Amino acid sequence: MRRRKKKGFQSLNNALPAVLARIGLKGKVQVYRAVVEWRAIAGEAVARHASAIKVEEKTLIVAVDSPAWMTQLLFLKEQILKKIAAQIGPGLIEDVRFVLKRESLPT
Repeated sequence: MRRRKKKGFQSLNNALPAVLARIGLKGKVQVYRAVVEWRAIAGEAVARHASAIKVEEKTLIVAVDSPAWMTQLLFLKEQILKKIAAQIGPGLIEDVRFVLKRESLPT
């Protein structure tokens, strides 16, 4: 019987990308970085009024707290897409859709 040579431990940071690629999830995880890293992408001022909430296909859905901010972000959409590509990689997010946040109703 041959003994297998023991490999040293790898950090999760080093091992995870290979595991995700092997099971076909690397692209999906990469895309969700746009949600997780929204504050860094958008900046503090925008992030106070808009939150990335999910990704549908290659579209980032961003909830905005007012129609005025929605209008402002529509004007900035191309710049936001460029920042997303720079932050998480090109071609992963192709569009950004802005939706109004739902206000919680008093009970």
